[in-house]
Amino acid sequence: MLQQFTALRTKAYLIVIFLVIIVNSSINLTAFPEYFWDEGVYVGRAVSFLKTFQVYQNPHYIDHPPFGWIVPSLFFSAIGFPDSITHSTSSIESQILLLILIPRLIDVVYLVLISVLVYKISSKLYNKESAIFSLSTLALIPALWPFREFLLDPLMILFVLSSVFFIVSKEKKDKSHYLVISGALFGFALLTKFTAIFFLPAIAFFFIWNKTSVIDQSKSQQNNIVFTIWWITPVIILCAVWLYVLNLQHNLNYLISTQLWQIERTSNLPYGTIFQILFTVCPVGFVFGVAGIVKSLKNKNWMPSLLSLPYLGFLLRGGFVGFVHTIPILPIFCIHSGKMLADISKKISVRTTADSKKVANLMLVSFLVSSIVITLWITSFDATISQVQAMQYLINKLPKDSFLVTNAGYSWIITQYRPDIQVSDFFSLNFMKKLPNQMYIAESTPPIERDASLRQSQTIYEKSCIIEKFENTPKIFHPYMATSDKPWNVVIRHFDAKSTNC
Repeated sequence: MLQQFTALRTKAYLIVIFLVIIVNSSINLTAFPEYFWDEGVYVGRAVSFLKTFQVYQNPHYIDHPPFGWIVPSLFFSAIGFPDSITHSTSSIESQILLLILIPRLIDVVYLVLISVLVYKISSKLYNKESAIFSLSTLALIPALWPFREFLLDPLMILFVLSSVFFIVSKEKKDKSHYLVISGALFGFALLTKFTAIFFLPAIAFFFIWNKTSVIDQSKSQQNNIVFTIWWITPVIILCAVWLYVLNLQHNLNYLISTQLWQIERTSNLPYGTIFQILFTVCPVGFVFGVAGIVKSLKNKNWMPSLLSLPYLGFLLRGGFVGFVHTIPILPIFCIHSGKMLADISKKISVRTTADSKKVANLMLVSFLVSSIVITLWITSFDATISQVQAMQYLINKLPKDSFLVTNAGYSWIITQYRPDIQVSDFFSLNFMKKLPNQMYIAESTPPIERDASLRQSQTIYEKSCIIEKFENTPKIFHPYMATSDKPWNVVIRHFDAKSTNC
């Protein structure tokens, strides 16, 4: 009877936590956060792939493998996106909001699947109580902020965690076919984003040496080599197929040159800013996640440690990093946090002589209530209204065949309504040899603040004249009040090479 009650309690908590995660990641999704540069790039690539079957719009810039936009393009194709929206009879403003909402909902689906895997992996590595705390830590990420935008990293870490799940088993039976599935999933992770490679050491260690591996430890070293081949074969096949298709459509030299540029790319932020970002995005997960990693190292529990340390090394390498790069490590921190928080709840119950289940219940309820309150507060600010207004202005007001330099986060939307407009960005503009005599600029940030090397773009920017502003400021205290560049605002400028005065 007691076991049945415990099982019902666990199911109830799981239902509530999953509902909180879904609500927190979906509420006011069209208004917060602002339309991010990378988000628009990947949606634009997915839409372009549907129409042309070309995986890269710019053959000279091959930054990531294409699986991250090929997968959602299948969903777009099923619902007729974006034509089913742009050809509807609703207002342009409503259409624009739907064009942003639908891609973001795909990432909400990714998040729900990631949440399931966080619970499953934590329960296999530790126990169900730790898994529930891991899940509640994920729910504590304010508004599930990093997972609200259409990015590659959520899909990449979803494949990585799926790969881990298929090899994490405490059963001693030989389930070698799981290794093939795990390898294929890791191959898909690599074809989504190259940074998945930093999770390879943990997976390799786990299915070869860990005592809870799907591999029977009674097997010989020779059999372990066979199992390794089974796992790595689908990874090699998938990567080889992609490189073959890439070579048919593009030049592999551009892949190498783009990767070298990304490796050498420097950050304008001080070294160690990644800690500030992680603490802001997931304070509970960061603090207890790091503590969990340290404890795993002390206990010589290498697999959980290896799952996080190589990627943390990538974040601390000193190159270009941003909040996007923290996404893959967040679920890992949550897994580590679950064990630490479960142990803390037990220690509190021992010292206070309180019932351990009551202490755990109190901690979980406080986490979930705090999560909802923080989410409602953060998402109360409409960070997209200025961008939506600017898009409507550009669609309706720009002369025919104009040249527009704007944020890639929403430039793809403008071209859906105005295919006559030639759209570019500060990075492309910086390398143009033949410049148009007139152009419009719709941006929030001067080019020099994005990248110090954008000198030509900065010169044009300084010579342009402001013709319209779309600005919005939080009315109450909000985290966005601490930022100086205000990336959600849009200033529209006009540049005329024949005119020197505004």
